[in-house]
Amino acid sequence: MASNVFSAVLRLQFQITTRSVTKYKQALLFPMSVRQKRSLTYGSTTDYAKEANWKCRQDLATAFRGLHYYGMSEGVCTHLTMMAPAMSGDGEVMLMIPHGLHWSQATPSSLLGVSNKGELVEGNGHVQKESNAIHIGLHNARPDAVCVFHLHSPYTTALVMLEEKVFGMFHQTHCRFYNDFVYDTNYEGVATSSKEGERLAKLIGKKSVLFMGNHGVLFTGSTAAIAFDQAYFMERACMMQMIAMQTGKKLRELPEDISKLTYDQTIEELDYYANAHFEGIRAVLLEKDPEFLNR
Repeated sequence: MASNVFSAVLRLQFQITTRSVTKYKQALLFPMSVRQKRSLTYGSTTDYAKEANWKCRQDLATAFRGLHYYGMSEGVCTHLTMMAPAMSGDGEVMLMIPHGLHWSQATPSSLLGVSNKGELVEGNGHVQKESNAIHIGLHNARPDAVCVFHLHSPYTTALVMLEEKVFGMFHQTHCRFYNDFVYDTNYEGVATSSKEGERLAKLIGKKSVLFMGNHGVLFTGSTAAIAFDQAYFMERACMMQMIAMQTGKKLRELPEDISKLTYDQTIEELDYYANAHFEGIRAVLLEKDPEFLNR
């Protein structure tokens, strides 16, 4: 009986965070694991902390495998992180993949948990120093950024190698990022200090996309589903733009009012459609490896 009541309370906690019909629809259709809310009070019980930690691990493992499936990984480099309640019930940890593990092999139990000082507190493996350097400062500065995804995805990275800042509102997919991105044009080598994360946090501010000149791209998201969805559609937008640019013709940019309208329409139901996408790729991955979320 007690466990049933506890489960009911957990479900209610997530449902009361929904603020619209769309989000209520999301709560009905998708499991708790894709609706993690960092605003909840973690650590009320060790059992809850362990359960929430595991669900975050499942989501992050799905994101690693899903982005690799889409061809957006780069060897065993670049990094995705997600904040989660510590298994101990005491505070939070930053989840990441151990350096050297291929993204296609990510499982919930393989992921590491790191403290806000960069110390390994959960799991076994090598903590990538670049991941710590970039991500800890960002997570600390942006409590809303449950997830920080840093990629060298081909088309997006190709665009940020150009001297001019060319990403514009050329297509419906571009408009989902209307006025929600900034550029960093001061690449100074491989990040090794937490000061780099602090610098990037100041640059990105409250926006969700940071184009990292001569480097790659970084996304923030309140859930793994949203960060995953944004990363995928940014790569698609950049791919379409690159193809159009190859014609040598001038690209036709959408009017300001239409760009903003399209952004507003997209963001209104972003949670719902991001979760649908995330669950869709999870199903594809489970078909290939039915037990990966249980390992």
